[in-house]
Amino acid sequence: MQAIILAGGFGTRLQNLVSDVPKPMANIDNRPFLFYLVSKLHKQNFKKIIFSVHYLKEKIIEYFGNNYLGIEINYAIENEPLGTGGAILNSLKYANPNEPVFILNGDSFFNINYKLMMDWHLKKNSDLTIALKSMKNPNRYGLVEFDNNGVITNFKEKSKDAKFGFINAGIYILRPNILEKIDLPNKFSFENDFMRKYLKKISINAFKTEDYFIDIGIPEDYVKAQTEIPTLTKNKALFLDRDGVINYDYGHVGKVKNFNFINGIFDLCLKAQKKGFIIIIVTNQAGIAKGKYTEEDFLELTKWMENQFLNNKIKISKTYYCPFHKDAIIEKYKVDSFDRKPNPGMLLKALKDFNIDRDLSIFIGDSDCDEKASSNAKIGRFYYYNANIVDLI
Repeated sequence: MQAIILAGGFGTRLQNLVSDVPKPMANIDNRPFLFYLVSKLHKQNFKKIIFSVHYLKEKIIEYFGNNYLGIEINYAIENEPLGTGGAILNSLKYANPNEPVFILNGDSFFNINYKLMMDWHLKKNSDLTIALKSMKNPNRYGLVEFDNNGVITNFKEKSKDAKFGFINAGIYILRPNILEKIDLPNKFSFENDFMRKYLKKISINAFKTEDYFIDIGIPEDYVKAQTEIPTLTKNKALFLDRDGVINYDYGHVGKVKNFNFINGIFDLCLKAQKKGFIIIIVTNQAGIAKGKYTEEDFLELTKWMENQFLNNKIKISKTYYCPFHKDAIIEKYKVDSFDRKPNPGMLLKALKDFNIDRDLSIFIGDSDCDEKASSNAKIGRFYYYNANIVDLI
């Protein structure tokens, strides 16, 4: 799946709290808001994100780069504000034109199941699907009306008297070529100049859900988000050692020809994945330090290994490795590294990178070194790999 994130706003209403970064990069529990948004997309297997950027764009580009958590990142730069519609048009040139694209507001978080929304969009054969959230006293928002088939029939203006209704929660799925069929200016509002204006001419459907929603655009909700979003978006991880757990350990396995998967590892990972675990590999690679194979050999092997997992419908979120050893033959790797297990360095990095709840996580290893690393990082459970380990997940 692919997504456009509209992240070019100034954040005027948050200026007293956030002044040195664009609003989507506002600090939430010592991480930028976009971290949580992108982490959720990563967890739901998005392959590409296009950031629409303008104000202080370098802050976003510097943080996410061209690849983040294995997701391809592109930037559609607005030299001047183009409105939401113009920003989307400007971003679509980076999207795959042959598949629907999600569009997300960069200042709101809606904890939906993106796959279910996509399934609904395809089932309805929609030009545009809008995620809707039911809300009491929705005074800050306009309301969306729809018929019994989920077809949207009206967009109502904000009303201070509204007691209940469905709001547009800022997540859309768009058929990419639909905007090309309409004569639109370079600068326009997606909501007013497209959705409202062409409501009767294109197929617009509602995806209704009761999932958690918050908009950080006003100070009181920004303050609430500090505790609510980090708690809500915590991941649980299955940490795996490599040699002796994923593959047979013949001693310093550094090339594809010497790599043989252990029976049952794919079944184990599939079960963990279905139970909501992200899968992370943490491996000491002293073979690099000792000159048994190069770091480039290892990285080539890792890419091949992760692709074999993908072929079995398993996503490896990241492989952390430590090429250092205090008795290294190759001088640049002769380091007594905090990352080398039983030290917890690699695990601590993963806990931070992926916002992981250590108490809900599991480490599976094959040595005392792994068990000590797990204990040092305070991971919830540790198991030695065996043929029946799948039953413990």
